[in-house]
Amino acid sequence: MTDQGSRFHNRLPSKELAMPNYYVQSGSFRRIIEAESNRRAAVSAVQLTIEQVLSLDEEMIEGGEDCVLSRTKDSYAVLSGRLFVSEIGFEASDAVELQTKDIVNEWNHFVTTLDRLERLLDSAV
Repeated sequence: MTDQGSRFHNRLPSKELAMPNYYVQSGSFRRIIEAESNRRAAVSAVQLTIEQVLSLDEEMIEGGEDCVLSRTKDSYAVLSGRLFVSEIGFEASDAVELQTKDIVNEWNHFVTTLDRLERLLDSAV
């Protein structure tokens, strides 16, 4: 194949590259997440839930200490003790049940590893 042909081939959509959608639910959290596996979809659900609390709005940064969060605690999605992950739909019979604590620990390990890697890269520069 010529160089031009290989570049064209690389631009073609591939079914192998598409990740499946997973229906993840726990507590008040319900979302469709594209991931490599049901476990990674669960980790993404934990990440999304944590980001609700840890992210700062630009207004809060500019407003300083006197700025109050505009969200109430009822507007946050909250996870329960178990996550249910399915490729078919919410409340489907094929749902895999995962312990939220285990998935939070996995998420924490992932974040800790990324932090260490970032520090190593910063010190190498």
